[in-house]
Amino acid sequence: MRSIKRKTTLLSLALCMSLGMTGCEGKKGEKTVDLSDYLVTIAPQGDRRTSYETYTLEVTSYVTHFSTIASAKYEETGVVAEIPYGNPVPLGYIVTNNQVVNAGAPIFRYRLEFDEVYMAEQRLSYTRKSERFEAYKVKEEKRLAEVLAEVAKLPVDTEIYADALINYQEQLKAYNEYVEQTQAEIEELGKEVAAFDNNGKIFTVNAPVSGIVSVPFRMYYVADGAEVATIQYPYTDIYAADNQYENLMVGQKVVGDYNEMNGETHTVEGVVLSADSLLPLKLQSGSAYIRFDLPEGMKTTPASIHAVIETVNMQDIIRIPKNLVKQHLGANYIEILTDEGITRKNIEIFTEIDLDYVVLDKSLAGLKVIKR
Repeated sequence: MRSIKRKTTLLSLALCMSLGMTGCEGKKGEKTVDLSDYLVTIAPQGDRRTSYETYTLEVTSYVTHFSTIASAKYEETGVVAEIPYGNPVPLGYIVTNNQVVNAGAPIFRYRLEFDEVYMAEQRLSYTRKSERFEAYKVKEEKRLAEVLAEVAKLPVDTEIYADALINYQEQLKAYNEYVEQTQAEIEELGKEVAAFDNNGKIFTVNAPVSGIVSVPFRMYYVADGAEVATIQYPYTDIYAADNQYENLMVGQKVVGDYNEMNGETHTVEGVVLSADSLLPLKLQSGSAYIRFDLPEGMKTTPASIHAVIETVNMQDIIRIPKNLVKQHLGANYIEILTDEGITRKNIEIFTEIDLDYVVLDKSLAGLKVIKR
């Protein structure tokens, strides 16, 4: 009680000093001052209000983006130069790369050339080989006929007759095989000699089917059986994308820039269908096939697609900034603001992404974590 009175006296003295002595009078009848205007009311401790900055937890997904070039997956048909005889000299392409062509349209031109000395040698070889072969046949057929006649003179059902007949049959077989082989060689040589008439003539390689032609930049050399171009069947919305890092999953949504050869660009959407090796969910390395939702007009336009595929790495997770997670005795916890006040909540960290921890407990959604 004595302490309270002392504090009141000191407070009154301090106020008198701050107001000047003229406003204060003592017990001898001096005038006193009402201090009610200068008193400050202090609220009780339980009524104080404190505001905290909080971070609200939400269920989300971890999404990354995979960028790739997708090329139209057409059915391809090779355009082959069939040049059985002669030396073809390339004269160039009649079409341009990615041009739409009809079946039978000329694509490539070449000129046939033969060496003059070679042609003379082959003509002479053909004539002589044919003449010698005809003479050989006459002579050999006469000889075989004589052998058969001698066999016929032998007693039937004897060992000598059987051996002689077997020997004749073997000679006849060897003769027939030689004749067959030699005839084929002479016929082939005759075709080449006949082709000499094409010396200097110009020929074309034509498209076997209709579609979009793909040709190399330049053809310096062409030979029989060489593929000088390919025809891609149009009207497709299937595109092949590289999947060597296994980023693509069946059913993933795809957004791409459809880049036409004329410079026009369109935004298109698609979905991942499959890959070289089909699996229920994940695609193996190789090519992934994507179907794009293309207007009919685009399906006949040669183009490439720069596709951006959204990859969902984790679903139904909660991300908590690392600086909001605290530790105590080896346990991880966060401070939660509730209507009753501040409370601690232990959490189980699954993994981390950049500056966040990942928690799989979806019941944490909606909680307000105090930032401090």
